[in-house]
Amino acid sequence: MAVLWGLFIKLVYSLGLAPGLSQGLILMGIAGIQINVILMVLNLLPIPPLDGSRVLGGFISDRAEAALMRLEPYGFLIILGLLITGILGFLLMPPVSAIITGIASLLGI
Repeated sequence: MAVLWGLFIKLVYSLGLAPGLSQGLILMGIAGIQINVILMVLNLLPIPPLDGSRVLGGFISDRAEAALMRLEPYGFLIILGLLITGILGFLLMPPVSAIITGIASLLGI
């Protein structure tokens, strides 16, 4: 979805619309990229019930996976605690920035 928003931005640039209209559409596209990349990276954190815990479960032993899955009832509280302390942003921003930069360079925007 983030790549599609990037293509949308590229299309808006190529259409040569009025500055006010193009600026609004470009800002909408930037927001679309940012939101989708942040949600992707957040979902890949290895905290149950997020999908990243399932991915990690495929690489660790069954015993370790069972221990990880016992955290599932507390997953929301863990994420909330990381958000309140600012650690969540510290964890998310480097990969988010790298992915957004990659999309921008790939599409030439």
